[in-house]
This record gives sequence, structure tokens and C-alpha cells, in this order.
Amino acid sequence: MTQAGIDAALKRRAEAQKQAEAPANFATPDQDAARKIAEMVYNTWRLSMIRGSEPSWRSSTSAARQVKVRNLIISQRGSFPRDFFSNLQEPPKLENFIYVGSLSGCNGRTLASTYVGKMQLGDGKAAENAYVLEFVFENGKWKLDQSRFFDLSQLPEVRKRLHARDLNVLKEQDGFQPYTSIPKPPPACKAPELIGKIFTDCPGRSIDITINGVSLHEFDDERRADVISGGLKRGRNTISYTIRDREGLQRPGMGIGIFVMPETPGNTPVCVFDHILDANDTATGGSFTFTIENAHIASMNPQFKGEKPAPFHAAPLKGKPQQKP
Repeated sequence: MTQAGIDAALKRRAEAQKQAEAPANFATPDQDAARKIAEMVYNTWRLSMIRGSEPSWRSSTSAARQVKVRNLIISQRGSFPRDFFSNLQEPPKLENFIYVGSLSGCNGRTLASTYVGKMQLGDGKAAENAYVLEFVFENGKWKLDQSRFFDLSQLPEVRKRLHARDLNVLKEQDGFQPYTSIPKPPPACKAPELIGKIFTDCPGRSIDITINGVSLHEFDDERRADVISGGLKRGRNTISYTIRDREGLQRPGMGIGIFVMPETPGNTPVCVFDHILDANDTATGGSFTFTIENAHIASMNPQFKGEKPAPFHAAPLKGKPQQKP
């Protein structure tokens, strides 16, 4: 993608974001009908995952999610769909949750259904979570796009309102709301030359990022690492992003880092791009070109003896404050 193309894509995305941030008119559908849709589609999707049935999974999964899953696996040198179905954990049973309610959006073409119940994540203790299912209506069928969960242990008032089936809380909290537009499938990526990840820590900010014109990422007031679709390549790479402040939230330091990930046992990741700011800096986006050299790859080996190459700095690094004598 040319620079002009990247700039045009960012402009279109900013306009779409502006529209998305306008007051949304979420509808409250018939709750019995919405619950029936949610549970029929989710249970079909869940059974397809357990059985490893690709046709059934495609039939119950949105087009955008199918491409995202495929890109994620291909970008880590995996084989799709083989590796997708061979490494899955069994999705939660809705029978273990209490139905709270649903909201619809996008003129009835999107649906978000919320449940509450205990979930055990990793090795931790089971904790009560809100479990939100996002559906889209495409090609005449309801399909699951994604599921997400929120720990309610630090949100006692929200927990109380969810158990009371207060549908207003779903309208007030972003995480419970349906999409304002049907997600579009991202570009299908090629196998990577180098496996890459982007790490972002952006409290109080929303950041939209495009890497090499293919890998699209959205971060919102969070700390997360994403696999880069299509990976990175030796030589020239590009990154473009916009940064927006979230009103009412504190904005301490912010960081974006791009890493080449090791594929040889014992090697370590190497940072090839960063954008690091403290609380006193103004966070602005931009478009940058950074180069991955042979020295970057060689430095991933712990036995590397040369001078470790520095990443491309989108913002000059600040020196450590000198102590007064």
C-alpha cells in the first residue's frame, strides 16, 4: 500500500470512528426471541468447535471472524484449519450462566446478549464474570462474531444491576453493547517472512493501527499484545496509527512496541519499533517506515557479541533525570 493509500485508509477510519462515537440508538428486542437466537447460534457454534466441524463452524461464524482466525494462525506459521481445531479449549456451557438480556443495533442486524456466571480462567479461582456474545445478521442468518467476558469482582454495582436484569446497564456500559455496523473481513494475509507481535499499553486512549497495509489493530484503554497479520519482513516495513484521548479517563504514560518473535529455541524477541511517551507528552499518531536489518535478527541469539541495534523510535527517548549532587 502506498503512503497516499495508507493516509486515505486512516481518513476513512477516522470518519467511521466519528460516526460510531455519535449517540447510538440501541433497541431492546423481545427478550425471549433474542435469547432463543443467541442460544441456538451459540450452541451450534460451540458444538462445531467441540466436534472440529469446519462446515458447521463456518456456517455459524461471521465472515469477518473467519478471516481473523485464519490470519492469526497463518501469521504464526500454523496450518488452517488443522491447527485451529487441534488446539481449542471447550467453550463454556450457557447452562452454567444466568441470562441477563440483549440489545440490538444497526437496524436490527447486530445483537449483543449478556449472561453472568462463574468462570475459571487459567489456574486462578473461579470468579463471577459477565459473558457477552456478539452476533451479526449476514446472508440471511444470525452468526456469532465473538464472545468476551468481564470480571465482576471489582464492579459490585454493575453486578447487582445485572442480576436484577436491569437492561439500562447494558446501554450504559460499552462492553455490553452490540456493534454499530457489521464487521468487515480484514485482508487475507500471506505466510509471514518473520513472525511479529505488536504490544500496546494505552491507558485513557484509543489507538487504531495498520501495519504493512494488511494488519489492522484496535486498542482501547488497555494493555495487550496482538499477532501481526502477515508478520514482518526483512527490510522496509510501515506502520500508521491514530490516537484519540478517552474523555474522563486518566492518561499516564503510553507505549507501542513492535517485536520480531523468535522461532529458534533459546532466542529472544527483538524490538524493531517503539513509541514511548510519559504523562506529560501529547500523544499523536502518524505514519512511519522502519527497517529490519540482519543485525536485528542476529541479536535475538543470546550468544550475539556485537552491538545490539536500537529500534526505530517514533518519539525521541528521554534520558534519565540527572541526580543533583
